[in-house]
Amino acid sequence: MNKKKVLICGAGSIGIFLGAKVYSKNHEVYLFGRRKLKAAENERNEIFINNKKFRMPLQIYEMPRKARYDFIFITSKIYDLDKVIMLISKSKLKGKIFIGIQNGLVDTSRYKKILHNTRITPICIFGGFKIEKNKLKSLHTSIGWITENSKNGKEISKFLLSCGILCVAKKNFNVFRAEKMIVNCTLNGLSAIEKRTFKQLFSKKETAERISGLFDECYNILKREYYLDKQDKMKKRFFKNWHNINHYSSTYQDFLSKRKSEIYFFNGTLIKVAKKHGLNAYENKRILEDFRKLK
Repeated sequence: MNKKKVLICGAGSIGIFLGAKVYSKNHEVYLFGRRKLKAAENERNEIFINNKKFRMPLQIYEMPRKARYDFIFITSKIYDLDKVIMLISKSKLKGKIFIGIQNGLVDTSRYKKILHNTRITPICIFGGFKIEKNKLKSLHTSIGWITENSKNGKEISKFLLSCGILCVAKKNFNVFRAEKMIVNCTLNGLSAIEKRTFKQLFSKKETAERISGLFDECYNILKREYYLDKQDKMKKRFFKNWHNINHYSSTYQDFLSKRKSEIYFFNGTLIKVAKKHGLNAYENKRILEDFRKLK
């Protein structure tokens, strides 16, 4: 594959992982970030991903101006998305393909006009990431990275596969996004509330029962708006993929770092959808209530 020029905006754990993998295939890569990117800086300019050494791409802390890229990946948290999009627009950046990597059901269609009639192609990741200084841990599930089955989606998939990242373009992409939203709402907040890894949550009877109740409630809410797999099939896949993952949720990591949390988007969105359809969202409301009590 020809050498590509790539910008990654919001270079936290996922962005640094992505940048290092793409850079290892000799593409021109720029990492734009703040706190986690600075924390990963080191004299040798290297990052260890699952104990394997990679070179770090060029790290930048100011958005370039009037530059052109083949791919612009936006890996920022949901609550920073508006700010990053506006900064890209203000800086007059051009990208052949814009990609958004955010958790859950994020509607990026409203950014098309701001990005000069260029839409954002989403990617959904079924996995976990944690970074401490220049050591990054990446945990995978059987689903991996998924994008939409569009022209851009297929090009993104091909590019990432060439960089050693398994990313598949799926026709039923929104079904997987809804499934990931259920995962986020079921596990992320609970991991923070209990201060436990996913594996520990599943191994404790009380929390395993709460997980089951949350999953069922989320499924029954989202099936009103999405054509989901059969509940028993999806639940079996959910338990298989996540029950043995020894990983603290990003929500808990953000809580420990005193960062703003995405939990109000995840469970808050499910509560809004439930209200729209006249459904109960007791378990999701309980998660938000318990999270607010955390110290």
